[in-house]
Amino acid sequence: MLDILCIEGVYCTDDQCDVYTGEVSVNEIMSGEFNLRSRGGEEAKIELDMSTFNIGIDVNDQNGQKIRREVKGDEFIMQRDGSLYIDKDFGSDKLRITIK
Repeated sequence: MLDILCIEGVYCTDDQCDVYTGEVSVNEIMSGEFNLRSRGGEEAKIELDMSTFNIGIDVNDQNGQKIRREVKGDEFIMQRDGSLYIDKDFGSDKLRITIK
């Protein structure tokens, strides 16, 4: 079993998108907290509730203001290749995450 997961997320607000990526260990997943980094060096803090698989995501918007978004565990889609996928529209902003 691999103990590293590759996570890629795209967060878009006001038609501007940032790609966040990271290689996250199973231990980090189990601890419920890890970070992803954008190509521009911005960091997104990810909190995962292992009992519900709900995810809390903290990112900065274009003005540097912190935004908190919540995704429920039942909003994950299992892909044919075994990866998990989220595609969530919050109205003014969007989030896509793939976990392989």
